[in-house]
Amino acid sequence: MFFGTTNLDLCFNVERLPSPGESLMGALTRHPGGKGANQAVAAARLGLKPHFYTHVGDDDAGQSLLKSLMEAGVRTEAITVCAGEVSGLAVVMVADDGSNMIVIDPGANSKVGPDMIESATKFIESDAIVVAEMGMPIAALNRLFEMKREKGFELIFNPAPVRPGLPSAAWRSVDFVTPNQTEAFELTGIEVCDFESAARAAEKLLDLGPGAALITLGAQGAYYADGTGSFSLRAFPVKVVDTTAAGDAFNGAFAASLAQRLPLKEAVRKALAVAALCVTRRGAQSSMPTAEAVDEFLQSQTILELE
Repeated sequence: MFFGTTNLDLCFNVERLPSPGESLMGALTRHPGGKGANQAVAAARLGLKPHFYTHVGDDDAGQSLLKSLMEAGVRTEAITVCAGEVSGLAVVMVADDGSNMIVIDPGANSKVGPDMIESATKFIESDAIVVAEMGMPIAALNRLFEMKREKGFELIFNPAPVRPGLPSAAWRSVDFVTPNQTEAFELTGIEVCDFESAARAAEKLLDLGPGAALITLGAQGAYYADGTGSFSLRAFPVKVVDTTAAGDAFNGAFAASLAQRLPLKEAVRKALAVAALCVTRRGAQSSMPTAEAVDEFLQSQTILELE
């Protein structure tokens, strides 16, 4: 099950990202997005039927977001439609080199409370894999972590965007924490620029209490560490079009791979493949690849590695 935010993304494609005070011309498109929603769609495209818990407004955007999730194969029974509220909205600028800037108005996402988390957890079995991101209100997120201790499901925590207020005890409920380079720096104070610095950051992350740390390093790959060992995997080289939702693609695919009982290193490798394919297309949910596309891509990479 996935817990997190869903937004309508207003995407401006621009030649380059603007400087402060600068105006640029760009082409506008609209896409369904939101970190939690993107992650759930990534898992659904790989063959799962994941539940997703979020809040949407009772506006046209909310109906559009629900429709997009259902068409992707995400189960929406746990989603709450908030009367009188507007749905989350994100303004995304994507430059020709694939880099982006994002500003979010959470809208109905901010209405998620601890009591609503409890109502959603009826959909969770004790052997489930649960993914949560930090866009939800902290009180709700903390209640989810308490429920983890009560019900014993496996918890993947994507700490994005990093915010203060999460109690130290909550970290001990996390099985996998999955920050990117920026988030790892914000959590540890260690600037992550390569696998060596990622190892130092992962060590500090483990000191917070999670069972394992999995840091993504964009075009470099990913670094994993737990109490028994560590490994790093290189990213797959691709032509980058839009980096929006690459981290969400990785997290959704990692969760799906664990649910499909892939070995840990293979799960990380598949997540890297999904993220690589994601950045070759524009948009968030629309860029999530199918299971068939991922299998074909991994097969082609295996052939290249053998040559």
